[in-house]
Amino acid sequence: MTSAQPQLKASILAQRAEIDTLRAIVCVILVLHHMVGISPSHGLELPLDHPISLLSHTTEDMRMPIFSFISGMVFVRVTGLWPDARLTIRKKARRLLLPMASVATVFWCARQLVNTDQIPLPMIYVSSFAHFWFLQASFLIMTAAVLITCVLGGAHHRKIAAGLAVIGVLWWGLGLLPLPQTNWFSITNAAFLLPFFMSGYLVSQTPHLRLSLRTAPWARPAGGLLLAMGLYVGWRLATHELILTGTPRRLLAIALGASACFGLLMLRPHSARLARIGTNAYAIYLFHVFFTAAVTHTWWALASPGNIWAVTLLGVAIGMIGPVLLQHLIVRSPVAAQLFLGLPAARLRAGKQTDTQKGRAKTARPLQKQTETSA
Repeated sequence: MTSAQPQLKASILAQRAEIDTLRAIVCVILVLHHMVGISPSHGLELPLDHPISLLSHTTEDMRMPIFSFISGMVFVRVTGLWPDARLTIRKKARRLLLPMASVATVFWCARQLVNTDQIPLPMIYVSSFAHFWFLQASFLIMTAAVLITCVLGGAHHRKIAAGLAVIGVLWWGLGLLPLPQTNWFSITNAAFLLPFFMSGYLVSQTPHLRLSLRTAPWARPAGGLLLAMGLYVGWRLATHELILTGTPRRLLAIALGASACFGLLMLRPHSARLARIGTNAYAIYLFHVFFTAAVTHTWWALASPGNIWAVTLLGVAIGMIGPVLLQHLIVRSPVAAQLFLGLPAARLRAGKQTDTQKGRAKTARPLQKQTETSA
């Protein structure tokens, strides 16, 4: 092993920890959003000028762009080869669409039990529904990227990513291309997320750029300033001090998302505790709504007791911890893990068999030693 290898390994581990820390941060923001709700008629039903509501709505244009940016950063290098494209699309269909259909069905049924107005069940699989739209939109983006690269050639993968990012700005931001009236398979959301996913992909596939954004002396001050500016503008939007509509508002949403993505990337927040939470980000994303809904429904059923800040913190904590515990239960069954988490059932079964064999081997060794001693 050369002297450079331990340094490279340490750098990779540090980058993974930073990404997992970002995942945890955006999970907290997302869970808070669903505790508060999108309006005073949802969630805790807080007035729009309540400090907790303002805090949640300040990051309205930042939450999902950060998730998409991270998805782009960890997305596999697009080779432009058809076998690789088929494999990637198949894996992403299992990882994204299977949990989308399974968890969304359970969530739709749960909402139906409490008489919540919602779209017909078949529509949740082909159009935007609750927070599951992100999975549909991400699948569209990834599929488009690998297929276009197959047509134009893998050598141009970075140019294709940059082109798709520009298309997203022109399509969703400037409205130069018409968006469908019905948001089939969350294509409108995909157009919005295109610049963020592709920016994350370009950062990961351009090592010198990522190195500069992580280690340059100006990176952290610039990242802090960028993030602070985005949060300030987001706060003004939340308080209605700044009111924009149409194209200016859409372009500002893209700018705010970019400020959060690159601001956090350059700030490089790192916490071992948050990083551990971030490794469970997918489960938190999928299941947190069940736990936040349980907290808010219980709170209303008990006639709104206690301090609203304490209730909010409790709801966020339960919304983060509950999905992690649920995930531990789900992975005990390979079938359930594939349905609700998109994990490969065959690999989980193989892993269980290996663990069982190791356990038997450990048990057999002391018995063998005892037999040899007695002999």
